[in-house]
Amino acid sequence: MAAEEGALSSGNSSATSVFGLPSTIDLFGVQVTPFSIILTLAIIVAGFAIAHAVRLVTLKYLGTRLPPDARKATGRTMYYGIIAIALLSALGVSGLDLSGLFLAGGFAGIVIGFATQSLFSNLISGIFLHIDKPMKIGDPVLITGKLPDVTGVVVEITALSSRLRMFDGTLVRLPNSDVFLSEIRNLSTVVARRIEFVVGVSYDSDTQKVMEIIRQSLKNTPLVLVEPEPDVYVNDLGASAVNINVWCWVPFVVWFDMKKQLVEQIKRELDSKGIEIPFPQQVVYVREEGRRRKKAPWRDVPSNTAQPGPGSSAGVNLEEAVDKND
Repeated sequence: MAAEEGALSSGNSSATSVFGLPSTIDLFGVQVTPFSIILTLAIIVAGFAIAHAVRLVTLKYLGTRLPPDARKATGRTMYYGIIAIALLSALGVSGLDLSGLFLAGGFAGIVIGFATQSLFSNLISGIFLHIDKPMKIGDPVLITGKLPDVTGVVVEITALSSRLRMFDGTLVRLPNSDVFLSEIRNLSTVVARRIEFVVGVSYDSDTQKVMEIIRQSLKNTPLVLVEPEPDVYVNDLGASAVNINVWCWVPFVVWFDMKKQLVEQIKRELDSKGIEIPFPQQVVYVREEGRRRKKAPWRDVPSNTAQPGPGSSAGVNLEEAVDKND
């Protein structure tokens, strides 16, 4: 009896720590020490603190080259990434057997990874678009290649998509991954832009005279740049006209208005000088062959001979005979 009491007292003394706390705690069926629990909580708290500090540094210093939306998305991604790493480290230190949880989490991670693959692709592409800066808000651009041709003015570039207002007034949203992999032609990165159009004149016209009229008209237009010099030349001989190419450079901000003005202006100049601008013509020959009918025999009968009446059977037979002969 005394031996049992001594063993019990020695077991109780081993079950308690120096500070009067139990040496192990039953947590989810696993015996863990208070030190491991305290260390786990410390890692989690430190992880939250580090994540918060990294997000602040990213927003204030590292992400200054990024737009506000991309900056916030980058800071948020780093914040939750550090927290996830801290939680996994804390669970590893705690000594809990989480193999089943990790197995289920692995399957869930695979499913979520496939589901959010395009999401992360658009996020990374949006960050690269902000770093590379092939376009910015307010730029007229032409996006082609991976996407069908899209032309419009950039309205917004978010973390996941880019929005353009097309020239017909509609708003289009494009995924950042498709935009980043496409050819982006920025129409506002140059000071001047070339106007190109074709003028067709008749074969009877003097092409040298026509080109001189066009050059003089361009020279008298203030917004047409002298350098680079306008270029006017015969391009090809069409089916109905001699086609003359007209190239000239104008300031980018007035490109569209000047193109409309120059086409109408040169048309008036050529009309005033009597230069014919032909249009395609086709001549169609129609051949008609008339149906030749034979005379009915009763029409050649002499006047003194009795003619069959219209209601008689002989008259009907004569008409049928004419139709058969035809």
